[in-house]
This record gives sequence, C-alpha cells and structure tokens, in this order.
Amino acid sequence: AALPEAAPLPTNPMLASPVAPQILQPIADSARTEAMLVAMATRRAINAGAPLGDLGPRIETAFGQSQPQALARIKAAEKEGMTPVKLAADSIAPQLSREPEMSWSRFRQEILTMFVLHTSDAPPPTADAQLQRTRDLVLTGNVESAIRLVATMPGAANARDWLAKARRYVETQRALDSLENAA
Repeated sequence: AALPEAAPLPTNPMLASPVAPQILQPIADSARTEAMLVAMATRRAINAGAPLGDLGPRIETAFGQSQPQALARIKAAEKEGMTPVKLAADSIAPQLSREPEMSWSRFRQEILTMFVLHTSDAPPPTADAQLQRTRDLVLTGNVESAIRLVATMPGAANARDWLAKARRYVETQRALDSLENAA
C-alpha cells in the first residue's frame, strides 16, 4: 500500500529560519561534554592504575576515529598499570649504584662529567639526595624532570628499565592530554 503524501510545510516567513542549527547545537554540545567526561574518567582510572572497564568502549566510540595512537597508548598503559606511586616505589638505587660495563659511550660520559662546576657554597648532591629528589619529582607528577635527573646520574645505563617505564608513563599522560584536547 502506498503511504499518503505528507502535507506541505507552512510557508510562514517566521518559520522559514533554519531550525537545524538550533536543534543540532545542543546535541553537539552534549557529545563534547560526554567526550570530556569520558576523557577525564579515563585519566582518573589510568592514574589510579585501575582497569578501564566500561570506559573502554566509550573512549573507543568517542575517540576511535580521531585519536587512534592515543587510544593505543592508553590501552597499553591500562595493562601495565603504572602509577606515579608505583614508579616512585620502583627502587632504582641498586641499579644506579651498580657499575655499568665500560663501553665507548660510557667512557665518553665519564670524560664529559669528570669536571663539574659547582658554586662554592653548594655541596654536590649525594646519590641518596638525588634519589629522594627523583621520588619527590615523580610523586608530584613531574616525571619528565625525574627522567632527566636519573639520566645524568652515574649508573644511569643500568636504570634503562626504570627510564623506559617512566617514558611510557609520560607518553600515556600526553595521550590523555590529547584526548582531553580533542574533546
């Protein structure tokens, strides 16, 4: 059976203005709000080391097309469960105190750091003080500075695992930032 034809819309000039933007704008705002809430909840879960659970499909829906690299990094971070507390608790002291094997790059580093200039009133920081500073930097969220500090310490070549974890943590934070910016 054929459907009856729809009645023509009134041609009143007051109704001729486009209605679509008035209807679509709240929908777009709602989608942006939802995406921002999902991004923020994802950050909280990742920073707590908690599984994403039902957030997984929601971030995939919200950011799957626009942020695939960020999503891949976040999913990897979920499996790893790295948090600032775990990163700070990961003892790197034994690794840094162990003498690395001598290689050309190690020899060059030793020569470059043989002479260090300090002001006369500031004693050079001890290894324990540097490790405590590293922990403090990590716990306050300044992981990039902690990476730079550890990379300059003697024995840094032995701390490759910790440095890799810290770099992955920083990459995860950048991925979360990109999701929030996209939202």
